Amino acid sequence: MQVLSQEEAIIRRKIVGVLLRHARQRANWAIEEVANALGETLESITKIEEGHCDVSLVELEILAHLYHVPLAYFWSEEIPDERINARLPVAAIMGLRRRIIAALLQQARIEAGRSREDLARLLNCPPTRIIAYELADRDIPLVELEAMAQFLGVPMSYFFDEGIRPAGEVLPDMDELKRLAELPADVRRFVTMPGNLLYLRAAMQLSALPASTLRRLGEGLLDITY
Repeated sequence: MQVLSQEEAIIRRKIVGVLLRHARQRANWAIEEVANALGETLESITKIEEGHCDVSLVELEILAHLYHVPLAYFWSEEIPDERINARLPVAAIMGLRRRIIAALLQQARIEAGRSREDLARLLNCPPTRIIAYELADRDIPLVELEAMAQFLGVPMSYFFDEGIRPAGEVLPDMDELKRLAELPADVRRFVTMPGNLLYLRAAMQLSALPASTLRRLGEGLLDITY
């Protein structure tokens, strides 16, 4: 199975960096604001935009949300003009998404009948790095996640959480609005707040995971609430 070569990975970083810079500028975000939002240094965000440093899928999802572009933007040339102004609970969302992606990676590896050693050989890294990825102790660089997805036979969308209603998606029908109206007032307020959208998407993704995977996630979820 063909995976990204070192040269292709370098080009991929450059492309993603250019698209990130373009999306940030179109959304009128200063690079200092982005660094503060992600809890990163100005130097690290600059390196990501210049293609000298990897970005993880978790970071890419947050940036896509902040810039009001779908994740698919980083694989296409479309970009909306609108910007989401809601401030996100970034640290909590990133922590939860890291654990979900880690669980999905482990699930895909097991279903493909591959070992951690197989992934380590693929990435030319020690098995301890794969363990760290599957325990959500370490962010997975996007190019490495893409290589592992190809190797395990799953699309990158397997790991995605768009977090944004795609352009052209139909508005909710009357039945959906009726069901929304029947929810308790506090629940209705929560689901209609834009800043909670990624939480709801994460909950939807969690509901589709096997019980064994949910148990593994549950063991560590308290760690990201403090």
